[in-house]
Amino acid sequence: MRKTKTLSGNAYLYEAKLKDEEKFFSKQELNKILSFYGMRVASGEWRDYAIDRDKEKSSFSVYRHTSEMPFYKIIKNHKVKKLDDNWRVLSMSGHEIKRNRSLDSILKFLNGKRLILLKN
Repeated sequence: MRKTKTLSGNAYLYEAKLKDEEKFFSKQELNKILSFYGMRVASGEWRDYAIDRDKEKSSFSVYRHTSEMPFYKIIKNHKVKKLDDNWRVLSMSGHEIKRNRSLDSILKFLNGKRLILLKN
């Protein structure tokens, strides 16, 4: 048996409350991340991405190959006590490599992290 909610009163107020509880990347933030991702795809460094969301954070995971672990994870924390904890970048091993209050500085940091494959 499915659990259902019965609404009484003003359903529009209930919908507005649900929208306030939903946390995600803003349109401008997602546009910045996707345009940065597109530049890296065009250069052949990155191949795939995934977007995840829960109550506390939203994450944008970047993959070099679809079958691998995420190469980088850009995380936006929704419930922060310090402003510096708003944005984080995690490495493939799960270690935090950068933390900042603005997305622009995170993307600037990642722009300096270019990997070059060398052949012997």
